[in-house]
Amino acid sequence: MRIDLPQKAYRTFDTAGYPASFRMPVYANFVPIESERKQKNTLWADIVFPQQNAALYCSFIFTPDLDSCITNTLFFIQRHISKATGVDEWEINDPESRKYGYLYHIKGSDVASPYQFYLTDSSRYFVRGSFSINCTPNNDSLAPVILFIKTDIDTLLNSWRWSK
Repeated sequence: MRIDLPQKAYRTFDTAGYPASFRMPVYANFVPIESERKQKNTLWADIVFPQQNAALYCSFIFTPDLDSCITNTLFFIQRHISKATGVDEWEINDPESRKYGYLYHIKGSDVASPYQFYLTDSSRYFVRGSFSINCTPNNDSLAPVILFIKTDIDTLLNSWRWSK
């Protein structure tokens, strides 16, 4: 099976209504998600990678209850543990940019969401992201795509700046 991946190139995402700016791939689309059951202080959006049939599903929460948000994030990660062979985590701690959180790599060939993260400024904003490829998980075969998009997730997290 041949997997063609595009050249790496990025643009800045900075749209009114969303609490941050960041670098995202030019080959991905930012798609706001409308929900019939609106939740107060919450926005959803997907960063869709159409060529790879993949997406980074994002929840943006304003004036969050941090304990609840972090607990929910860990709950979603825990749901993948039965298929996982391990979990790596990287702390994000950048006081200068008011950027705190974790990036999780959930390892295993049958894991549906191999990368998840959360970021917060510790008071006004919380964002949770979950990466998934729209197919039956076989992450050994999908490794080139997963690693390719992992670089994009790293770029997004490293370039993340909260709105003033």
